[in-house]
Amino acid sequence: MSLLGMYAVSALFLLSCVISGIESIKVNEELSVPTSNVTTGSIHEERSFAHGNEGRCEVLYGHKCFTLIISMAKMTLGEADTVCKAAKGRLANVYGEEHFNLLRALIRSRTPTGQMDNYAWLGMTLDTKTRRVKLSNGEWAPYIRWVVRAPHESPRPYIGFFVQYDNSDNNWQGYADEWSSNRIQGALCESKVPWER
Repeated sequence: MSLLGMYAVSALFLLSCVISGIESIKVNEELSVPTSNVTTGSIHEERSFAHGNEGRCEVLYGHKCFTLIISMAKMTLGEADTVCKAAKGRLANVYGEEHFNLLRALIRSRTPTGQMDNYAWLGMTLDTKTRRVKLSNGEWAPYIRWVVRAPHESPRPYIGFFVQYDNSDNNWQGYADEWSSNRIQGALCESKVPWER
């Protein structure tokens, strides 16, 4: 095949990926995310989403796409889960230190104007007895980095990813344990890349 032909095939492939969007992943039911009575439509109607790249791949890592959806009104864990499902994904896991750094840069880059920090729900959970973090599939998380004073003395079972806009203080870059009813800025979603069937 000629070089021009290879470019044409590549362009068609990329175009088909964009048109097809992100393929849906079945959300792991072991996560036991508390559900919200709010439907996806009403979340979008009642809450003003200042930033959001639903269905777009902002970070590609390990054959998965990661995107950050931000709500100025903030959202509970159940609402974050609903938003990720509407974006054809699920709440994200963090798969290692390199991945952590990529996601931290994404969250920092999407900090709303005038805010000093940004905070997003993850799909990982904290075993409150052992204080170990689990991925949504039940495996132990391969990389943990807590913010200062986390986890709480009485641990909370759900995990958010907190990032200060100013990168100089590493004590405030990482995970924090939360109650599912707490309202935080965003949802970090993951889905399969469109060409992985």
